[in-house]
This record gives sequence, C-alpha cells and structure tokens, in this order.
Amino acid sequence: MLIDCDIHVGYENLLELVPYLDGPTRELVTHSGVNGLAMPSYPWYHPTGWVRKDAYDAGEVAVGQQIPGQGLATVQRLLLDHYDVTYGILTPDEAAAFSIIPNAILGARLASAYNEWLVEHWLSEDSRLRALIVVAAQHPEEAAAEIRRRADDDRFVGVFLPGGARAPYGNPIYDPIWRAAAECGLPVAVHTHFDGVGISPPITSAGQPDTYTEYHVLCGSGMYGHFTSVLLSGVFERFPGAKMVMVEGGVVPFLGYLWRLDADWKACRSEVPHCRRLPSEYVWEHVRFTSQPIETPPAGEDIWPVIRHLRPEQTLMFASDYPHWDFDEPTHVLRLLPEEAREAVAFRNAAELFRLSVPVTA
Repeated sequence: MLIDCDIHVGYENLLELVPYLDGPTRELVTHSGVNGLAMPSYPWYHPTGWVRKDAYDAGEVAVGQQIPGQGLATVQRLLLDHYDVTYGILTPDEAAAFSIIPNAILGARLASAYNEWLVEHWLSEDSRLRALIVVAAQHPEEAAAEIRRRADDDRFVGVFLPGGARAPYGNPIYDPIWRAAAECGLPVAVHTHFDGVGISPPITSAGQPDTYTEYHVLCGSGMYGHFTSVLLSGVFERFPGAKMVMVEGGVVPFLGYLWRLDADWKACRSEVPHCRRLPSEYVWEHVRFTSQPIETPPAGEDIWPVIRHLRPEQTLMFASDYPHWDFDEPTHVLRLLPEEAREAVAFRNAAELFRLSVPVTA
C-alpha cells in the first residue's frame, strides 16, 4: 500500500473557477487588468521548468507561464496507476496564492470556489483521491468558516496553509483556523509555497535570493519559522486536538531545529510560559513530516543514523511532490529507510493522521 501526501493539481486558467464564484467576484476575475485577473507568482524561474516534461503539453502552455494545470487522466497514468497509489492527497499549485494576495475577501472567495471546483473535477472522479481544504489564511475568520463548511465531506482530510504568510502561524491572529481545524479533527498542513511572494516577506532576513537555485535551497526557511512559532506560542496548549504537518520542508533540518528549540526553551522558557513542555514533546504528539524533498547523502552513506532521531517510524509520511521537477519516487525514498520503518512511512502514519481506511495487519 502507498499513500502519497502531496500531489499538486490545478486549473489551466483562473477563469475555470468562474462558475463557482458569486457575481461581484466573477466580474472581478473576468474583467480585471487587460484580460482577466491573474495571481502573483514567483520571481524566480526554474532554468528548465518547474514541472516534469511528461506531465503537460508545452505547446498548450502560454509563454512565461510557470505552473501549468494538471488533468486527471495524466495524474492517473503517471502516478496513481503507475505506482499503485492507494490514496492520493491533493494539494494546490497556483491556488496556494490565494493566501498571499492583499485582498483577503477576494482570497477567501477564490479559495471556496477552488474547493468546489476540486470536488467536481477531481474528488468526484476517482475514489482514491482526497484533498486539503484551501483557505485564505490572511482572513482567519473566513478560513475557519470554510473549514467548517467542508468538514462533513470526508474526502477533505486536512487544511492547507502555504509557507508564504503575513505572520508565522503560531501568532494568535490565526487562532480561528487552529480552533476550527481542531474541532473538526483536521490536521493543518503547512507547505512550502509562495514564500517571499505577495504579502509574504522575503524568505530570509538577508533579503531575496538572486536565482532559482538559491531560492530552492532556502525555501524551507519559512517552514522552520512556522514550526518554531507554532511550538513556542502554545498552539497545542490552546488547542489540544490540533495536528500539524510540515510538507516539503525537507527532513534533516527539522532535527537540528528541534534540538535547538529544546535547548533554548530550557534557557528562556519564562518568556514563553504558554509552551509548558519541551517543544519536542509536542512534536511527537502533534506534528508529522512529509518525506519530499528527502536529503540524499553522498554515495555509500546512510541517512538513517541522522533522521532516526526524528522518529520517522512515528512521524514521517511519504510524499512525491508530483508533478514538480524534484518529484520523489516511492522506491527511492523507501530504500533509504530500514525495513522496519518502510510500512509506517509508506502508508500507516498517513492513514492514522488522515483517518484513512487500510487493512489491519494480522
């Protein structure tokens, strides 16, 4: 069995959401600018393309477009069928930008329309598919309402927040999101996406990277900021039922951050009394990580002695990041792990977190 926790899908054009929008927003999307509304995008271009060449028709993509849409048949052929995926959890591509546009009301309406589009064009078409609820994080109250609207549909198994944000997600302004997700039993997935774009600040205090290569190496930095903020701000004390998934932030760096967090908490805990235990204790109970992009050691070296301290048999879940250029094949990832951890990472940890039905081992 295999559960893929990060499959990116999206529309070819924002106009595909028009049928699901209210009248004023439909007009805004259709008539803004020269030829309709567009979302902000990355200033860094991958030198050979963000997306696998076999996942789209280059002749059908507009010049300069960075993230082409995905069709269900292609995803089925290249991923779901090819790797015998039991469940695939859909994450947004361009729709993640709804959280980093300045107009929070517009972002919320687009997010709701995207979720409707996702139900009709994806979730209703393949029983293997599940999805994360897309919300406008810069409008926490409306994001919470959207979570509650979708919570009764068991095809939605979590909430998506991009790495790009106005403030780190432990800030109390986001409490409505954490409260709604916890009450509905849905984990919150924080995913590297649109860091340093739109209302999101630069991805490092040194400023913006000059090249895509720099960006890609550094893009996990926002994830570590959210990770630290959520743990130290007491989110899991305020909302004991809350769960968080760190998606596409790598694996090894979180270990170093966690060790530093524990050490600094011991020295400075009078400043953060709402964090009542070692940060690592909250991680084992409330936080999970996805595997992509898993760090690959030099030839002949073994990554397990390093990542075993993150308790992968308990906390790590497989993700391919399809259809992006740095897609991870299941065999590659699982081969890096000892036999006794592979089943947990391949599907059991994800099945438990997202409440997905899997066979019980005798």
